[in-house]
Amino acid sequence: MISRALVTGGAGFIGSHVVDSLLADGVTVTVVDDLSSGDAARVAPEADLETLSIVDKDELDALVDLIKPEAIFHPIPFAVSAAAPRRTPRRGPRGRQRDHA
Repeated sequence: MISRALVTGGAGFIGSHVVDSLLADGVTVTVVDDLSSGDAARVAPEADLETLSIVDKDELDALVDLIKPEAIFHPIPFAVSAAAPRRTPRRGPRGRQRDHA
């Protein structure tokens, strides 16, 4: 079992549930969120909230070096990809290509 974890997007709907689950398992959690779409109120008080963007590589690297997480959870692509339009062809049930706009 892990003892330290970092969760990106942990102030969002999905990420905050990941945080809650890890905390329930006794894991020390650090949340990284720029709060552009998340809400700091969703972050459990037992977790540490670091307000920074994951695209700021230098700051993120420094944080990872500091806290030394044993696991990094990155749930935000799932939420983003569900809302983003698909630009790649998909296969239908019979293997035929379909385009999704």
